[in-house]
Amino acid sequence: MGASLWACSSNIKKQQQPTTTEVKADSSDFKIAYNVAYDLDADNYEIFVMNADGTEQRNISNSPGVDWVYYAYKDRLYFVSDRDSTSRKYFLYEMKWDGTEIRKVTDFLVHDSWMSSRKNGTEFVLSINKGDDYDTRDLYIINLKGEIIRQLTDDNFQNTDAHFSPDGTQIAFRSNRSKYDELYIMNDDGTGIRQLTDYPSNDSTALEWEYHAGPPQWIDSNQISYLSKQNSNYSIFSISPLGTNYKQLTPDSTSNGYLSNEGWHSWSRDNKYIAFNATNMVGNYDIYIMKSDITGLKRLTRTQWYAQAPVFVYPED
Repeated sequence: MGASLWACSSNIKKQQQPTTTEVKADSSDFKIAYNVAYDLDADNYEIFVMNADGTEQRNISNSPGVDWVYYAYKDRLYFVSDRDSTSRKYFLYEMKWDGTEIRKVTDFLVHDSWMSSRKNGTEFVLSINKGDDYDTRDLYIINLKGEIIRQLTDDNFQNTDAHFSPDGTQIAFRSNRSKYDELYIMNDDGTGIRQLTDYPSNDSTALEWEYHAGPPQWIDSNQISYLSKQNSNYSIFSISPLGTNYKQLTPDSTSNGYLSNEGWHSWSRDNKYIAFNATNMVGNYDIYIMKSDITGLKRLTRTQWYAQAPVFVYPED
């Protein structure tokens, strides 16, 4: 539920327009969970789940206030919620993909931020506010009992949206420790922090509160994807863990010339598919899926609600 991005520079390789041949995803393999702005006046956000082809969309959280899923591991969803707190003060929860077996993971408040896991889903990296100071956030590793294993950062920056590398030894994250929010990488003990992205100085289209870079998602050991506002449009980019090989994965506009504004996204565990939210012509957000080679684009949701931040979940695991 945050915001921030990156801008187009001459060394970024633009990819082709996605084709619209429908994705033939195996719906028995995965489902897609996503977040819906159910009632903005009441500040009510719900978690929905649907089949890989967009059918059988249903609300699985059914709770007033904010529920927002940020991560899935096997058949489990991990979400922040203010259901046991005051408005927008979040604890971390776990539930099964169908909305059952809800369990409160932390007894301390966590920040509204993307997260990930390692060691077969037993350790999580996430962001926690420093007391009542919402201007500074640090990264921690916790276990499934909600116990803190290690504090990774201890500074005066907003460190958020942490994601483990596939082998669990490195962490990509977003921070405002430079002029703009950028992506950084560090070892799993918090050492060796270095900057990955560098927002182009000749692009002024992203406002201060919009994404210049983030949140990161490791595609594989050689690629990290992220969203960024460049040329007045949100797009999905990738970069190597060394800070090289920039690529723009999604286009600035549709074939009809409309700004497409692709944003929060995740990858299937076999890296064959990417699901993301994007705007349609009336400015609403819907969920789309396409193959990782940027073909087979399919729109999955068509409702009056904002649908955002999809994650892949695997019911049979």
